Amino acid sequence: MTINRIKKYILRAAAIALPLWGLGGLSSCEDMMTVDTGDKAYSNAQDTLYSYLGIMRAMQDVAERQVILGEIRGDLVTSTEYTTDTLNAISSFGLNADNTYLLDRSENNKSCSMLQVSDYYNVINNCNFYIHYADTNAVKANEKFMIPEYAQVKAIRAWAYLQLVKNYKEVPFITEPVNNLGVLDNFDYANGMVNKDNLIDKVIEDGLLNCVNTPYPQYGSASDPDGKWDTGAPSVSVHARLMMIPVNVLLGDMYLLRGASKDDYENAAQYYYKYLKSETTPLYLQYCSAVRTLTGTTINYSNANGWGNWASNYTYTADRNEVISLIPSSANAGLGKMLTRVADIYGYTPSSSQSTSTSETDEGETEVEAVGAISVTRNYKRQYAPSNAFQDVANHQTYVNYQGTNTQSPIVSYIKNCDARYGNSNGNGSANSTENLTYEGEPYPLCSKAAKGSAFYYTIPIYRKVLIWLRLAEAINRAGYPEFAFAILKDGINQYSLPKIVNRYPEKYDDEGRLIYYDKRNDAYHYKDVETGIFYYYDENGDFVEYTGTTRNDELVRDTLENDSISYGTYGAMYYVTDSIQLRKFNTFLNFKDDAWNKTYGIHARGTGVGNWTSANNEVTTNISGYRDSVYYDYAKLLLAQGVDLENEPEQEDIINAVENIIVDELALETAFEGNRFTDLVRIAEHKNASGYEGTEWLAKKIANRGTRAATDNASAVEGFDATLYTKLKDPSVWYFALPKKKK
Repeated sequence: MTINRIKKYILRAAAIALPLWGLGGLSSCEDMMTVDTGDKAYSNAQDTLYSYLGIMRAMQDVAERQVILGEIRGDLVTSTEYTTDTLNAISSFGLNADNTYLLDRSENNKSCSMLQVSDYYNVINNCNFYIHYADTNAVKANEKFMIPEYAQVKAIRAWAYLQLVKNYKEVPFITEPVNNLGVLDNFDYANGMVNKDNLIDKVIEDGLLNCVNTPYPQYGSASDPDGKWDTGAPSVSVHARLMMIPVNVLLGDMYLLRGASKDDYENAAQYYYKYLKSETTPLYLQYCSAVRTLTGTTINYSNANGWGNWASNYTYTADRNEVISLIPSSANAGLGKMLTRVADIYGYTPSSSQSTSTSETDEGETEVEAVGAISVTRNYKRQYAPSNAFQDVANHQTYVNYQGTNTQSPIVSYIKNCDARYGNSNGNGSANSTENLTYEGEPYPLCSKAAKGSAFYYTIPIYRKVLIWLRLAEAINRAGYPEFAFAILKDGINQYSLPKIVNRYPEKYDDEGRLIYYDKRNDAYHYKDVETGIFYYYDENGDFVEYTGTTRNDELVRDTLENDSISYGTYGAMYYVTDSIQLRKFNTFLNFKDDAWNKTYGIHARGTGVGNWTSANNEVTTNISGYRDSVYYDYAKLLLAQGVDLENEPEQEDIINAVENIIVDELALETAFEGNRFTDLVRIAEHKNASGYEGTEWLAKKIANRGTRAATDNASAVEGFDATLYTKLKDPSVWYFALPKKKK
């Protein structure tokens, strides 16, 4: 039975609906959990399938708040005069310890439904029932066929706890099904809480590691083994595989969140790497190209992606090209939750058409099925808009375009204040994360990730491929390999674009005036004859002898490339580099030298990298692959902009901190408005604090500067520092929501 055929049974998972209950004596208006699940043993695959879809239905209840809470507290969106009091209180950090408004309004004592922690625990409790009752020893065709789905349920439960820890800092860790009001009367608060420091240990103890290599469940037919979730909208169905959460990525996230040691960062990187490598075809980054076309004498720039329109990140058609995991929306309330709130607050007013259709089953029974469709209308009364800070990040980029015709060599040109992922300087473009609505002659920029134009997208992504790559870069950087992390951003990381090896060590000349390089690993000086290309080195007697090796990767050769052979800017040859020891160490840590990674491109290239040059009749003649802009996106120049002193040998921690800031900007350009921003900033701020770099100050300034924008060639500067918000954010306790308080 495919998912299409059983979508009407989704709500059967809620076989028993118990009253709200209080965790450890919580008052009825401050509930921790809604018990809304089936108290039943799962005796066959059909029962568990109903339950799995019931869990996905529970996931719909938290999907939109993940996006909203993750963005409105960050620096990339800003509230408007149309923002509701509820959301404004959250985005201005105007809540008190009870999660009620710090505003003098009549609704002061009302709970904020956006912060209803019970919805997360409803997901968890549905998972607990499944895990407790599912028969994982059931055998069919000599296989324990329940194991794949069981592993996914464990992954969903771990994901829910990860979100709770990110938003509430510390929460009760409950793995047993709760079906009565007295189950948690004796909950052990001293040992039963979970936070960023022990979450990874708790889930490993619970057996999540055993699920790492478990295949994904399949719900379809022989011709379509994955099966599809039918949203109820005409021709809109979502592959069931996209409703799965990769366990390797979860483990990577948990190690990265903790970040208590270099080991944690290395573990995070290895789990991300394992996921990216574990697919039949490794999940390398695809390329985003920008096209310059000629129409007569008019030059036009359009932003086209190899994987479709930028906004398609939120569509069911993305289908693992970019989207890894998602939560599907429904087009009819009878089929589940209609996830329209994100689009609505970003300025896309939804409307729905509902109807039913009648068909006959294979058994001859009449089946009535609910259908519907959602469309949107752009509305200038959006509650949240792209912030000046977001525009500032985009405007600090330089767009690289190759001009030419089919009879000319390409000529590189640079367009300042432009990133294809945002659009041009006024936010226009066909492949960006914003679009402009003009109302009464005034432009109103809209965040176009959940909808665009009149189109509504029926999914809320949890993971995108590029997000995993960026977190891999973050982990690699913190593990002590900043050059390699930057390589992911600039050129993509593969055997051809690993950081270049150049001389970092003191230079010396022999008696004949030949430049000699110092090989630190072998504690020896050697040199390359420029005319013959032959390498010589000092032997044990102190005499120069010819080196007869044939591979560039030999230890003797590795540190001997001339500085001027690397065109990475004034200091680039000194710092976008590594040495033989570092390269060998990294290749042992993570191996990107396989041919499988050769199609990996740099993340930054997706928005500002390279372009196609076209002939006069607009025919694309050649695609320029790889991003190697040594003028603007230069490692050394970016480090200098971050305040790293390259005139003197900088501390590695200074470089790591600077590269981390560069990654933060790339996260803004790639993943804006998708729900990750605030928790990304908190995680990174805490890592900075741990390494002595005033992360609290960094986060407070970044968010307080939402309204600030630097001057560009196309616009004047905007001063918008929020001193009140800055003061609030200097207290890390406001970074997290409060759990409901116990009765006194």
